[in-house]
Amino acid sequence: MTTLRLRNTLTRTVEPVEAPPDGAVRMYTCGPTVYRWAHVGNLRSYLLADVIRRALLYHGVPVLHVKNITDVGHLRDERFDRGEDRMLVAAGLESKTPAEIADAYEAGFHADEALVNILPAHVFPRATEHVPEMLDLAERLEASGHAYLSPAGNLYYEVGAFPEYGRLSGNTLDALRAGHRGEVEPDKRDPADFALWKAAGEGRLLKWDSRWGEGYPGWHLECSAMAMRYLGPRFEIHTGGIDNVFPHHEDEIAQSAPVVGGVPARHWVHGEHLLMDGSKMAKSAGNFERVTELAARGMDPLALRYLAFTVRYGRKLNYSHASLAAAAAALSSLRSRVAALGAPPADGRWGPPPPLRAGAAGDRPTGIAIGAAGHQADPVLAAESDRFPLTDRAGDPSARLSATGRALHDRFVAAIDDDLDLPTALAVIRETLRSDVSPDEKRWLVLDADLVLGLDLDRATDSAAATDGEMRDDERALLAARGAARAARDWARADALRDELAAAGIEVADGPGGTTWRRTGDAAS
Repeated sequence: MTTLRLRNTLTRTVEPVEAPPDGAVRMYTCGPTVYRWAHVGNLRSYLLADVIRRALLYHGVPVLHVKNITDVGHLRDERFDRGEDRMLVAAGLESKTPAEIADAYEAGFHADEALVNILPAHVFPRATEHVPEMLDLAERLEASGHAYLSPAGNLYYEVGAFPEYGRLSGNTLDALRAGHRGEVEPDKRDPADFALWKAAGEGRLLKWDSRWGEGYPGWHLECSAMAMRYLGPRFEIHTGGIDNVFPHHEDEIAQSAPVVGGVPARHWVHGEHLLMDGSKMAKSAGNFERVTELAARGMDPLALRYLAFTVRYGRKLNYSHASLAAAAAALSSLRSRVAALGAPPADGRWGPPPPLRAGAAGDRPTGIAIGAAGHQADPVLAAESDRFPLTDRAGDPSARLSATGRALHDRFVAAIDDDLDLPTALAVIRETLRSDVSPDEKRWLVLDADLVLGLDLDRATDSAAATDGEMRDDERALLAARGAARAARDWARADALRDELAAAGIEVADGPGGTTWRRTGDAAS
């Protein structure tokens, strides 16, 4: 049972997610185009899908998650961008084959997702491995009268044959025709028509045989074909960035609906842009940053995850060194407060709820993973994922909570269920840590909520046994200030604050999981 509600771009309303009575919620996420590194703006979109999935798991609802890997030819929308194939350009610039380019950048993508605790998908289908499914879909659309072969050997989808075209994006065909930019392909019947299959030109590396001759698939065809292959004709959730609404998802609906008997996904959920200096972060603009750059300058990459949670997914997020530094300081403060509660008991009423680890998927995961955490390259994490207990932690907490604790728990759940109101959810966590419930209950509530948040807060308790008592407010402020200084790369200030903490008898250590502390008993007199 789930009470999770999400805004549906298709209906412009917030609607409950209805889980199938006898199976998993099926979710498709438009994945990366692997001709260049993913940037932090891309990761914000993937974080949206991750939190949806975690919220469903928190409700005890299994999820089958598919995220495609675009490693094939025509990556641009031919209506608005007449440039060359980016995969082939990247291959030429780097003196590698398209397959070598795709493999290298895909491996980097999986590693980047792991840095921000994104649960790997259960299936990562690659476009080059599903051309037969794309050809089958294209042939069915031609047979049904929704596609036509042009004199130039290109197969186009005829948007005029689909009356619902434009419903997702709010566009009309008249507006699209009037707003078409650039020279219209002379073999199209209508400027708004889009390619399902393109004839291969001379010297093209990525091409396949088809009934229409050698060619390659259009950009939109792959997602429809692979969603049908792994999720069936109709599924529950389709996610992506706001820039996927048109033309990509609009075209997906158009080419799937005639075959499956209606809109393929019930919910279409889109995340807004991440802005850098007021502009959309984009590879083409060159104003992008990789999450690995955060780690390189000594910042915990999970600060990016925390920053994403400070703004609702349907609103633009301003990304800067200042906003990231503030998020890093807030995350450090949160961990310090959790660590100050001490280590949890091994069992009993306040034994820690089982964590869900998001490890790396590996360089090139294949097949269908079955565990709650998806593909896990680490065999230990894979085993933990397979046996992860799926229970309704949202509606039926495993611990016996006090009246105050239950009220805090319910408010956290209400925030998550309200279209992923993560800023409110974080505020409830802070309120929980300030509440008058026992330290054991506080710790349990926070660690339970971290299944959704994915901030690895339980790792703060791993070092709690080495601490001696709670941190005072002034000490906690020093630790938070040092985290902010490190985030801003003000190393001199960070070192000075480390010395102040040492003088107070607190030793700090920086590691991949963040900053930990312990009392040394050597405070200056």
